[in-house]
Amino acid sequence: MFGQHIPLLGKLPFQRKLLITSIVLSVLPVLLLGSAASYVASSSIQDEVNAKHEATLRQIELQVDSLLKRLDYMSIQIAGDVTIEKSVRLGISMDDREKLETTLDMVNTLRKYRTVSDLPFNVHLVYGRFDTVYSTLYGMLSKNDFPYYEALRQYEPKFTGSLFLPSNTYPNQSDFLIVRPIGSSSTVDGVLFLEADPTRLYELLQSVQMGGDSQLLVVNDSGRIVLSRQPQEIGTTLPAPFAKRLAQTSPASPNDAVAYGDEQYHVSVHRSGYNDWTYVIIAPQGELTAKASLIKKVTWLIAGCLALLWGLIALLASKRLYTPIRTLLLKLPSRAKPSQDGLQQLDAFMQQVIDTNRRLDSELREQAPQLRENMLIKLLQGEWNESEFALKAKQYELPLQQKSSFVVCLFEVDAFAEFRASYVGKDRSLMMYALTKLIAEAAAGPFASVTVSPSVGQVALIVGAEQPDDAFAGQVEQLSGRIRRQAKELFRFSLTAGVSRARPKYRGIHESYMEAAELLSFRHLLGSDLTIGHRAIESMDTLKLSARNLIKRQKTIVKMIAEGDMGGVNAEFDEMIRDIPHHLTGFKPVTGIFTNLIAEIDHLLEQLGFELQSMFAYNVYARVNELESLEKMRDWFKHQFFPAFAKHYETLTVPNQTKIVQQVVDYIMNGTEGDLSLQEAASRFGLSPSQLSRMFKEEMNVNFLDYCIEVRMSRAKEWLAHSDMPIKQIADRLRYTTAQNFSRAFKQTTGMSPGQYRDSVRRHTDGFA
Repeated sequence: MFGQHIPLLGKLPFQRKLLITSIVLSVLPVLLLGSAASYVASSSIQDEVNAKHEATLRQIELQVDSLLKRLDYMSIQIAGDVTIEKSVRLGISMDDREKLETTLDMVNTLRKYRTVSDLPFNVHLVYGRFDTVYSTLYGMLSKNDFPYYEALRQYEPKFTGSLFLPSNTYPNQSDFLIVRPIGSSSTVDGVLFLEADPTRLYELLQSVQMGGDSQLLVVNDSGRIVLSRQPQEIGTTLPAPFAKRLAQTSPASPNDAVAYGDEQYHVSVHRSGYNDWTYVIIAPQGELTAKASLIKKVTWLIAGCLALLWGLIALLASKRLYTPIRTLLLKLPSRAKPSQDGLQQLDAFMQQVIDTNRRLDSELREQAPQLRENMLIKLLQGEWNESEFALKAKQYELPLQQKSSFVVCLFEVDAFAEFRASYVGKDRSLMMYALTKLIAEAAAGPFASVTVSPSVGQVALIVGAEQPDDAFAGQVEQLSGRIRRQAKELFRFSLTAGVSRARPKYRGIHESYMEAAELLSFRHLLGSDLTIGHRAIESMDTLKLSARNLIKRQKTIVKMIAEGDMGGVNAEFDEMIRDIPHHLTGFKPVTGIFTNLIAEIDHLLEQLGFELQSMFAYNVYARVNELESLEKMRDWFKHQFFPAFAKHYETLTVPNQTKIVQQVVDYIMNGTEGDLSLQEAASRFGLSPSQLSRMFKEEMNVNFLDYCIEVRMSRAKEWLAHSDMPIKQIADRLRYTTAQNFSRAFKQTTGMSPGQYRDSVRRHTDGFA
């Protein structure tokens, strides 16, 4: 509590502590806010000044550069004109007819250029070979009489650009000069001096309202002033403190000031992108900070008044602040320990709440194995993506590294009907727990692995390795053999194991699980109590084709039963009977195929909450094993099993699969802004998660989770493209825990982040606008 660690307040009554605390908490924020407001106000004014100066400099730069570019372009036109080049090459003569005509053409050409230009200028053509100069202002001159002879003498012709000479660069030079060579790239025949009156440039600078003693200058790279609001400054050197500021390569802080004389000056700098000139505003610091100082004083005055007002409010309201504590004490349950001090009473109640939270946390830890098992089942069914399961694996400390490759060993009880009849209710759960524990302990030594029971009678062992090879696959198959032998010794049933290939990363676990389940289907052809690996059947092409064709027909029959199409069931069964003699030899595999068909139908009914055995007065599995020929098998199914099954099955309310899936799709489309899960959808439509997952995959050719992600991403794309909704709000509406999780999922789906997608869509849209 406030005051417990302060000796002066420790012995005060709580209400007195509350008074002091109220005053401190009321006044101190106001003072802090006043300080912050004062700082922000002065900073904002300074930022406003900087922005205004920057805008002014940019505007002046644009206007000055525009004039310079037009003059430079005119110099390029004149220097490159064929008539001018020819005149400079031939020289001026009144005796030679060709030279005379060329000279007249040259004079006429210069007159045209000066006429079409909106900027007045004079042209001086230096004839290098003849030491003469033709000037539109002075006429014909010798080179030594040329007013800009000194500039000409120091000029080194370069064809890569022109030379800008501001006013006062040389003695008696009041105008602005642009110097450019005339001739080919290898020979300089003459030099062009374009002389322009700088009045327009001065007018541009003087049109800017600076106020006070602020100055606007343009400085070249040598520190000489080339333009100023005061023409007498042109040609002079910028004072050293300001020149040092211009030499800085990094931008200056808004609070940096340059000392010159007794004053402090704020210097704003903008460098031209057209030439080597720098545009500068030099303003006295006092003029800029006067307004900010006034705002600081006013702000502190207001803050002081508010602090006084809040102090009075705290003084008057402190007594009433204790009222909620008394009201809260009245609402405490009777089990709270009584005390004279209300705060101690509240503390006792909070301790009870903490103890309750600890108990709930302990109960949650007890439920962790069930949560872990559900997570692994979802992984096997392909309902987790890579990043989601990586987080869960870290949370539950699973010994599965994300960069590893994984093999799935799927163990299944051979005589499942007898197993289910022998172990009922809790006994069956205990037996599955014992079997899962046996497999986990057997694999714990040599491998990094986890176990889970995806359904009754099945246990999946997920084994990981960083660099799997053939030896690793052989070790896993040997492990499965030892586990089968141990289970057979300890329990009254045998197991058959399907061992998948190794696949990289978490996303390969679902495919490995499906492969292991497919390998188990060969048990009805190869026999039971064995380990079936992919290498054991790779060379058995005929067996693989036979089993897959027959199993495909089995799945088609089961699907038709789920859809209520008994007519299609009988037709497909007849096709299956006709195919069996072409695929199988011997009657044992035939018995296995039909036993597996009944098991699949039994599994379907179990998912719907019914039992196949309750429809018959005898054991159907035993009856199948008693039949001795394919003809007897066909007759029994056609005349006894299917009719009896259909009679009972018609009473079951099994909805049409296509209709159910369409309803689920509508549920997903309308629920993108809610919590979507396979378990919730299955409960909504009265199905088990595994049944809905299978039906959805068969109808939509995509699993439930991937479809949900696709729908969410489609909705996200629509919002990103057609609204200004923030990315965090989109993530919240799509029920992502954080914007980072949403961005990661969006980039995995589209290849770009949400911000990049929004920019690309809008650039594309603007391109067609």
